[in-house]
Amino acid sequence: MHKRFWLGHFPQHRAAPHLFLLVLLTLLSGCGTSQGAAPTRSAATPTPWPTATPVLVTQQVSFVTSDGVTLSGTLYGQGTRAIILSNEGDNNSFTWVPMAQLLATLGYLVLGYSYRPQVATANGLPSQGLRDLRAAIAFIHTHHVTGITLMGSSLGGLISLKEATTEHFDALVAFEDVQLSDAELQRITTPKLFVTSDQNDPFTSDTYHMFDVTPQPKEERIYPGRRHGLALFQGTSGPDLLSTLRQFLQHYAPVN
Repeated sequence: MHKRFWLGHFPQHRAAPHLFLLVLLTLLSGCGTSQGAAPTRSAATPTPWPTATPVLVTQQVSFVTSDGVTLSGTLYGQGTRAIILSNEGDNNSFTWVPMAQLLATLGYLVLGYSYRPQVATANGLPSQGLRDLRAAIAFIHTHHVTGITLMGSSLGGLISLKEATTEHFDALVAFEDVQLSDAELQRITTPKLFVTSDQNDPFTSDTYHMFDVTPQPKEERIYPGRRHGLALFQGTSGPDLLSTLRQFLQHYAPVN
């Protein structure tokens, strides 16, 4: 599958970060294709979002990296298909909480975690972040999952792509990241969803290039404006992005 979609220009406005959870919860009752979506979207009838928010099981966890650093995280939900959420360079895992809760309501076991503190500095990027992601993957395997999806924003997208050059996953979702070498990109056979805005260089041009170079299956979603990473869920681009994400996961990492 090889899809690239540019979305029509939505009205631009800022949505405060604390509204992110409200937007996601509002969309739980139904999230169809937005008015500006390209007409070539799949015509298959999607599984509806849950109409009520179930009680979520959450658990604070910790695990140890290969070099002996203890990392902390949170498990959301229950299930045999897992999703690992990797942070942006600010190492703020709180911004993932609404998405983790939403994914858990769909039946996924979701792990949010924090990198070691120095990863947020230039000297820690991206090698230590990759080591920390690998520890998260090893930890989630102890829960006897049948498949793993990697989802990362900015730095988290970079290390998720980097790990996918050596290991195959159910799916990979990258929200605006800097590119790897072409040789690395050509090794990523995991189904990929790239998401970017059209005025956020260098991330925009890097995302375009990665989509062009990586092998199928792959999809790309391009939104107007300068929003970066998880901020793309804010504002009027949110409904289409959530619908795209849901359909992508249903296709490549369906919950039994």
